[in-house]
Amino acid sequence: MKIAVIGANGFVGKNLIKVLKKKHKIAKITRKTKFSNQKKDFDLIIHSANSSKKYEASKYPDKDFKNSVKLTTKIINHFKNKKIILISTISVRNEKNTYSKNRKLCEDLILKENKNNIIFRLSVLFNFTSKRGILYDLIKGNKLFINKNTLINPLTIEEVSKYIAANLKSKKKIHEIGSTDKIKLSFLKQIIGSKSKFGEKKINLLSKKNNLVKFSSSKLLKQVTKMIVLKK
Repeated sequence: MKIAVIGANGFVGKNLIKVLKKKHKIAKITRKTKFSNQKKDFDLIIHSANSSKKYEASKYPDKDFKNSVKLTTKIINHFKNKKIILISTISVRNEKNTYSKNRKLCEDLILKENKNNIIFRLSVLFNFTSKRGILYDLIKGNKLFINKNTLINPLTIEEVSKYIAANLKSKKKIHEIGSTDKIKLSFLKQIIGSKSKFGEKKINLLSKKNNLVKFSSSKLLKQVTKMIVLKK
């Protein structure tokens, strides 16, 4: 297939391309790309350009609306009648804030536009290079404002990318992607040897059970342990 990946320079888009380019012809669309000059001869559009920064969405709600909902509308209008896959977040179901509301609006737009469109909601991702997120904060000993008993079912971006690539033609409209088992944050802190302190905020960070997901968190925990050992 000929696939356009919007948000090609972002964390998810960049890693998706690594997997997809093995079997498909990929066109990279970034913030610098003008949609008016963009061809429409694609079999599939993957929209991975929405920001994952919750704090910024709360601090700058108008900017987040423009960069998510308005951007998604622009993509739909330009690639009219094309199948679109939206990379979304489980926050749509689990949280009630500016970030989650705008992402839900994006999902609604995508699903309403075309019956063949698909949503992939991502749970907690462990990125070994990013300077933000739960893993980074625990390694750095930063305070986490969520409760220590919070459960996560994290995956690596490599596993997520493989799952999406394998389900491009799925008939299922909404896929929530998380590992098959759960980890308590306090347990993860112990593995890392972190000095982080927790707050009391309770939040659901678990994806729904998805029988198509075959990845457990054991591989990820081995990577975390190996990384910590190397740093020491």
